[in-house]
Amino acid sequence: MFRAERLKEYLMTYQQSNMTERWPQEQFKWEAVKWFQDNWDVNALDFAEMLKRSLAKTQSLLVSQNNFPRGMIVKLAEAAPEEVRAMFRNLFDESRDVWERVEAFKKQADNLLLYS
Repeated sequence: MFRAERLKEYLMTYQQSNMTERWPQEQFKWEAVKWFQDNWDVNALDFAEMLKRSLAKTQSLLVSQNNFPRGMIVKLAEAAPEEVRAMFRNLFDESRDVWERVEAFKKQADNLLLYS
């Protein structure tokens, strides 16, 4: 079970641990989060375009060796915008367990990939 109070403790420790030294390496992450928050609108008429814009500043955060999750979720949103919109609504539903939400999101994405 996700415990918000533990996350807050970790965030406080992170913020207090020499952020002035780390800031040059960490700044882009915080800017990406702010950009996402400023551009995210689950009710946008063009959901795929909004998603693409919201994730535009993630740079290397959503890319790993031979995996391109940003590109894939945008492509899925272009092909099935309402299904992906519902996936994100469920993912951000904090009344449910975070691990269950993440697993459901992954399974739904896999299903969309299979049937696209």
